[in-house]
Amino acid sequence: MFLLLLAACGSGAGLDNGANGQAGDTSAVPCDERAPTATIGGSGVDDAGIPVWTEMPEGSDQTMVHGPQGGWHILGSVDVQSTDQVVNVEYVIQWPAHDDAQLSYGNFYVMLVPDDRCGGYYAGMLGILDVSAVADGERDTPPELLAGEELRLVMNVTQRGDTAITASDERLVIAALDPADEPDTGL
Repeated sequence: MFLLLLAACGSGAGLDNGANGQAGDTSAVPCDERAPTATIGGSGVDDAGIPVWTEMPEGSDQTMVHGPQGGWHILGSVDVQSTDQVVNVEYVIQWPAHDDAQLSYGNFYVMLVPDDRCGGYYAGMLGILDVSAVADGERDTPPELLAGEELRLVMNVTQRGDTAITASDERLVIAALDPADEPDTGL
């Protein structure tokens, strides 16, 4: 009898061992008893053109998108678990090499796209880059200052009505040029 119980305990029954990318999640623990989490991601689109959360690995290249109105931004998304469906997300971009200069601040009040894991995601947030405080003479645009530089993306999530951060995540990434900003090699 003891061996049967021991075998059942070691089998991982009821545990999600990361097969779907969510290590440590258990279906046996009710959603409202799990600690809230936030995970920064990139932003892609599905077959219908709807923004979706995508993985954003630490140290990955993230494009400084050159927008049609002349500015630059880095797209971000957040996967949030074990919170209300409506949350507030602060999206901050900092430049660690310049004393964590704040290059972007966005405050988004959003309704998460639900998933089957006790939460959801919100995709397509624009981290609009403002480099005016760190301009270096005529070098005064994100491509001139930030290409190849390490940036810190931070997302702080609070539940509706809360004043304290519910969950937070940060990621170091490398600022990559938009193809429109690549130097013209004349070839």
